Amino acid sequence: MVEYLEVSIGGRKASVRLAAVTFVTGRGKSAFLEVLYKVLSNVGKKIPRIGGEWELYVQSNDVAYSIAVSKNRIRQTVSIRGEEVVFEHMPSRGVHRVVKPINIAVSSADVVVPEIKTEEHVSLVAEEDIERLNSLLAEARRTLSVDALFLGPYIAPRSLVDASTTHVAKLDSHGRNLAAVLANLALYKPSTYDSIRAAFRKLGFSISVGLAKPGKLGVIVTTKKRKMPLAKAPCSIRSLLTILTALHLEPDILLVDNLDYCLTPETAGVLVSTIKQKPVKLIAEIHNSDIAKWFDTVDKSIIKVEL
Repeated sequence: MVEYLEVSIGGRKASVRLAAVTFVTGRGKSAFLEVLYKVLSNVGKKIPRIGGEWELYVQSNDVAYSIAVSKNRIRQTVSIRGEEVVFEHMPSRGVHRVVKPINIAVSSADVVVPEIKTEEHVSLVAEEDIERLNSLLAEARRTLSVDALFLGPYIAPRSLVDASTTHVAKLDSHGRNLAAVLANLALYKPSTYDSIRAAFRKLGFSISVGLAKPGKLGVIVTTKKRKMPLAKAPCSIRSLLTILTALHLEPDILLVDNLDYCLTPETAGVLVSTIKQKPVKLIAEIHNSDIAKWFDTVDKSIIKVEL
């Protein structure tokens, strides 16, 4: 699991040692989250496109990784127990190279933590040396690969989704497919679904999901006085249901842009109760630092970014 990270955009840097709950305040908060999410969720895949010049440094135990992206060059450094492997990619020239500890052309250096693959036999480098470096790089990919989930900046779950949408186990960024995810939990992880419903009963709300009309799955919210589709429920309830469901999906890292959108002290208390039970690190962008006081947990931090 990632423990420490730094993000630099346009020469400005923000750093953080992750707690169970990390609040991000200041300027450039959304850009900070975007870099984190797009890189951490793409380990072993193509380097994501993020405008401008930016850098990311990540550390997990004895594995460290950095990527520096400029207009003409992308440089990645992977350090495992002090041994470094450095890749360079020049998109405009189609150049892919390892420059340390050896200097050879490779078939692809535009992947987050690449593998050393040569298109031709390299007589100056022993095959066992390349195999050893690739073994280290594979270890780095395993260490840095995290299940990251991103929500926000505005959460707007739909009351109805197509019933033919099955096995939906991941929320989209705005929670629009929440009904499908809840239906999947009700079918395949009923204890998790029941835990979510139990949390809402403490707030005086009943949550149910099922076939609302032919071909459509829907979420119904019920109080003592009324029954309503999810879209008609209070904003705080819609937002809470989406974030709470995300926590119960147990990603390694949950990033929430604009967490204080519709948040109340009561709904924050429900989130805290779940966070204490789940092995999820929450990184949340907030506009009002006083929101952090609503989260009664020891392992939390607040960082201010200026990006």
